Amino acid sequence: MTSTTPQHRTTAAPRATTPAPVAPRTRHRPWQTAVAVVAVAVGGILGAATWSSMSTSTSVLVAKDTLHRGDEITADDFTVTKLNVDAALDPVPVEELQAIAGQRLSLDIAKGAIFTRAAAAPFSTTREGMTLVGIAVTGGQAPGTPLLVGDRVRVVVTPGPSGEVEGVPDTTSAEVAGVTPGSQPGSVVVDLLVPAANAAVLAAQAATGNVAVVLENRER
Repeated sequence: MTSTTPQHRTTAAPRATTPAPVAPRTRHRPWQTAVAVVAVAVGGILGAATWSSMSTSTSVLVAKDTLHRGDEITADDFTVTKLNVDAALDPVPVEELQAIAGQRLSLDIAKGAIFTRAAAAPFSTTREGMTLVGIAVTGGQAPGTPLLVGDRVRVVVTPGPSGEVEGVPDTTSAEVAGVTPGSQPGSVVVDLLVPAANAAVLAAQAATGNVAVVLENRER
């Protein structure tokens, strides 16, 4: 009789499984939400402002170089550019430049500045109680620096052919109203505003050619 030894089947123990990590739940604080809302709103406002600025820019006239009061207005003095301009500045419309060309500036315009109606206002070389006297001068009778409209000057009576100076020379205070080329090479005619009571004497002195113009003050 054969005996059979019973065999025991070994059962593998179940493998332990590691649970998948669970992402932490994000908690939104109220202040973070408020900041995000404000940021979005500000971005929208800035975008709208930029669009509005671009859409309301205006074509204006800008000086290519510094221009002075009394200078003749020409189209070549200005360039056209688009800017967002305050209406209170009252710029001269581009289409009106040709109509006012040939007139004279009533104000100085710095290089790169906008041409305004104030600068294009009618320019007058006369004034109540004042008389306009023209004096022709050549080199040595006026400063090397070009005289400009509005300059305060003094006209000095110079010695005659003898060259002798006796006492204090006569002088007359005046304001430059214009400067134009003279009939002789290197000469200019300076238009001066002087009190009416001094005009006759100054004109007589200027006719002799024995005068010099001295720059006293330049306030722009």
